[in-house]
Amino acid sequence: MPGTSIAIIGAGWAGLACAVDCVRRGLQPTLFEAAPQPGGRARTVRMDGLPLDNGQHILIGAYSETLALMRTVGADPDTLFDRLPLALEFDDGFALRAHGSSRLALALAFIGARGLGWRDRLAALRLMGAIRRPPPADESVAALLARTSQTESCIRHLWAPLCVAALNTGIDDASARVFARVLADSLMGEPGAADLLLPRADLGALLPEPALFWLRARGVAVHCGTRVRSVRETATGFELDCGEQLHSAERVVFATSPHQLPALLDGLPALDPISRAVHALEYEAISTVYVACDAQTRLPSAMTGFVDGEPHWVFDRGALGGPPGLLACVVSAARGSREEVESRVLAALKRQFPALPEPLWVRTISERRATFRCTPGRAAIEPPADPRIALAGDYLIPDYPATLEAAVRSGLTAASRLARASCKTQDSSGT
Repeated sequence: MPGTSIAIIGAGWAGLACAVDCVRRGLQPTLFEAAPQPGGRARTVRMDGLPLDNGQHILIGAYSETLALMRTVGADPDTLFDRLPLALEFDDGFALRAHGSSRLALALAFIGARGLGWRDRLAALRLMGAIRRPPPADESVAALLARTSQTESCIRHLWAPLCVAALNTGIDDASARVFARVLADSLMGEPGAADLLLPRADLGALLPEPALFWLRARGVAVHCGTRVRSVRETATGFELDCGEQLHSAERVVFATSPHQLPALLDGLPALDPISRAVHALEYEAISTVYVACDAQTRLPSAMTGFVDGEPHWVFDRGALGGPPGLLACVVSAARGSREEVESRVLAALKRQFPALPEPLWVRTISERRATFRCTPGRAAIEPPADPRIALAGDYLIPDYPATLEAAVRSGLTAASRLARASCKTQDSSGT
């Protein structure tokens, strides 16, 4: 197995996870990333010289593989996150706070939530009972909520915002099976699974930069700012066309965003079914509106939800170790122009926080294809028949939405697949 060369195309969280695990398995990865920096759709960018994340991310305690990978590359989750028991606070006064990370603490949080009556609480318990076993046929989240007789308050304050936060898809279109899986893994998972992990550092510091340092320290070649234009099969493996240079590898991992994949697979006709399946994916956008106020500005909570959306969540970055006075306003499944989104966000902030000073500046970062649309009956994308080829990306994990955890898990799965293929090759050659 030592000596097996692997080209990994894409240095997002999936590609980085794959590269790290390949090294641990004794393989020799080489990483290619078109952007100047790693991280993919969860990275730090610079706007007017200021480092800003290309989207505000929240992790939860159930992201076990992501947290383990961070520890492997020397990024300590205990210092990089504020880890808090589940807490949901909305602009209309609703509040749910767990005083601890146990299942009992979560149950008491639902019972004692401000803004829920007993009818609402019974409805919430009814839904939690229903998702213990996923429905045999997928349906929309709205259909699931209707079938379990959820109240308007439960939908408005619990299920609709959690659905948008986890799946980036509204309840009318979102997959009930995926939503049930997310709730089961978090609210009904191991103690601490529902904890909120709020980053105290930018996205680059959470994984991409430590992973890059870890890989380079172990001799891995990382080519940032290098776009792979095409891949073709050769007698000894694969050849990657990077414009002015050609690179060869015995194995290849496609870890790009899914919308970029069909063009890369064009030179590999055996992968046409995968290319068609990926091409059929639809996407949702996420916009993050950064609002800079004076350094004395503080919000009542580090994280506030808006029940009517736009924004869906507002984060006080100054309370989380970032620049004082900087607010990150997240609009999931964003619609409209940048100016329209910014106008709606600023109006909502002014209504909720009348004393908020006039912004010093406003910047918006939008990812038009932030996540795939997580709709009912989404077909699983089967792995390539050729064991020398692997895919990695958050769109590959069945019954799971587009999250950092899904990306990391897919990268680990790709590394495992290639390691097994290398072992078989070694065995068949008698070495």
